[in-house]
Amino acid sequence: MRYILVAILTIITVSSNAQVIVKGKVTDKSGSPLIGANIIVKGTYDGTATDSIGNYSLKITSDNPVLIATYMGYINQEIQVIPTNGLAEINFKLKESANQLEGVVIAAGIFETADRKRGVTLQPLDIVTTPAAAGDIYGALTTLPGTATVGEDGRLFVRGGDGYESKTFIDGLLSKKPYNSSVPDLPGRGRFSPFLFSGTTFSTGGYSAEYGQALSSVLILNSYGLAKETQTDISLLTVGGGVTQTIKSGNSSLSAGVEYNNLEPYYRLTSQRFEMNKYPESVGLTLVARQKIGEEGMLKLFNTYSGTEVGLKYPDLSTQGSMSNIALKNQNNYTNLTYSDKLAKGWTLKGGLAFTYDKNNLDLQSFLVDESNKNLQAKITLKKKFSENASFLFGAEETLNSYNQDYTETTTTFSHNASFDDFNSAIYAEGDYRPASKIALRVGFRGEHSSLLSASNIGARLSAAVKITNSSQLSLAYGNFCQTPEEDLLRFTHNLGFERADHYIANFQWEKSNRIFRIEAYKKDYNNLVTYNPNELWNGEYYKNSGKGHSQGVDVFYRDRETFKLLEFWVSYSYVDSKRQYRYYPEMVTPSFAPTHSASFVAKQWVQSITTQFGLSSTFATGRPYDNPNSAKFMDGRAPFYHDISINCSHLRTIFGKSAIIYASVNNLLGRDNIYGYRYYNQLNTEGIYEAFPLKSESKRFYLLGIFITL
Repeated sequence: MRYILVAILTIITVSSNAQVIVKGKVTDKSGSPLIGANIIVKGTYDGTATDSIGNYSLKITSDNPVLIATYMGYINQEIQVIPTNGLAEINFKLKESANQLEGVVIAAGIFETADRKRGVTLQPLDIVTTPAAAGDIYGALTTLPGTATVGEDGRLFVRGGDGYESKTFIDGLLSKKPYNSSVPDLPGRGRFSPFLFSGTTFSTGGYSAEYGQALSSVLILNSYGLAKETQTDISLLTVGGGVTQTIKSGNSSLSAGVEYNNLEPYYRLTSQRFEMNKYPESVGLTLVARQKIGEEGMLKLFNTYSGTEVGLKYPDLSTQGSMSNIALKNQNNYTNLTYSDKLAKGWTLKGGLAFTYDKNNLDLQSFLVDESNKNLQAKITLKKKFSENASFLFGAEETLNSYNQDYTETTTTFSHNASFDDFNSAIYAEGDYRPASKIALRVGFRGEHSSLLSASNIGARLSAAVKITNSSQLSLAYGNFCQTPEEDLLRFTHNLGFERADHYIANFQWEKSNRIFRIEAYKKDYNNLVTYNPNELWNGEYYKNSGKGHSQGVDVFYRDRETFKLLEFWVSYSYVDSKRQYRYYPEMVTPSFAPTHSASFVAKQWVQSITTQFGLSSTFATGRPYDNPNSAKFMDGRAPFYHDISINCSHLRTIFGKSAIIYASVNNLLGRDNIYGYRYYNQLNTEGIYEAFPLKSESKRFYLLGIFITL
């Protein structure tokens, strides 16, 4: 949370040691602000981006500087800086590029949130200014179509798919455990700040052959290059605080940060559903190092560590009226080392290593679980650009996944150990070709082999797009995908194969004058899903790849930055028909994580007179299915509909001569008692029925206050 609105603060922060301070605005030819336009000092890596009203501020230390303003779909503009008393004002007015208007991009299943490409739907800044997200990348993505709000979990559930079917990649490399570990009714959050990344690509299906081991979707996070300047960021929040020091020197930069959160003071002041015997407490460390090598080479090191601890009293579902103590300790470390460079004759190289270490100690009073997961991935990709209309990439990756779990029952002598290693080897290739200015084609394949399963798979990826008018296009995509069964299934047997899914996607997209509209129809067919007998959970002979399913629907998205002055908003809607027979499901039914209808509205208003941005988000979803053991039918229960209205505001001001942001937010403003489903006690009551226990959030509302200062 310490990163909330740091980007805004960076834009308005000015160092007293600057030689030249340049301020200005970037607009289109009609005078409308271009939000997120890049301002770069020519011949350097120094630069910034415009804020929500098109303004920018930049410190320059180079001699005879020239500024370049860039915005995708517009012609670059260069202006010489001529300062007066160390100050300069430069305003850019960019013209639309005819070549860009005639171009075509493949948009099926893809939401780009980087400002370097057309079809932009969200910017990184949007993630932390979306009220319902509370600064969480995954929380913000649930306001996009195709995603479901599963409030008790916190992971991404995409187009009727389970949470494990979505994977996260940082600079092209897997992050095995991108979510914080959690206990019942306290959903996990993403481990990474959105402002560690310059761009975010969220694919809801049909994604590139470069990425695998995800049946539904991938989230691709691209980190920043060199830091822009030396600075210190301080955050003070109602739940904790942190400090980050960044040092910029020539062609290298280093950032180190520490964060501490403790919810005990907050929980003591607010009403909570359960008694806490260990209030949530966490410490986080971040290290980001960058080194430019040669003209185009960049070496990046990205490392995060987090330690969390939480404990609460939770109903013991085996005995009515009794409570169990649940305690969780988690340690997680993620290290990502990458190198990229431009080679001769149009070749580019990207390669790296990523290592995830995650350890959970879970005490549920009646049994103990000690679990560790180590994941090491090595990857290399080569890309050749033959012309503006043709390119080809190929690469290989090797992933070692090492898992160990010790399970011990405290009331009996039963214990179980599961330990295994899996080497997943993959090769991939993909080509892009534009036979005409209004047609784009992409063809790829991916081959994978699992040493643990002794299984192989080859999948094809096909995409195409055609420009209908200067502002609209049609895209199609197809792909087949495979995924190794989750570790909690492989604990009991290795005699399984890959789970599989085929994607079919048709997309129409219109974009003009800071407005974007897209509608997408899709179908997913599942095969070889793992099934088992819940009454014989420990017996590996009952685990089979006999499951199947389908998911089909329509997603709609509209975003508008033009109609109302200094107000931007987006609306999304999703319809999904999802049914599957997998895990312990005895028949084809709608899974518990797939609401039929979902809709979100997000609006942000900037008020210049008080330098404050106000935000509002509203999310609605029809009730999700749940299984009622008192009914003869399976999964025929329906929870009440879900509705959340959240608000926030961000006020920019000066504190002790330093630029700062005062931030406040309230989640679930109306205090609706959202019920996600029901759990049931294992024993019949005196009336011969199984009593229900509602599944809902720990508290009805969440309040957050914070001050963010850059020195």
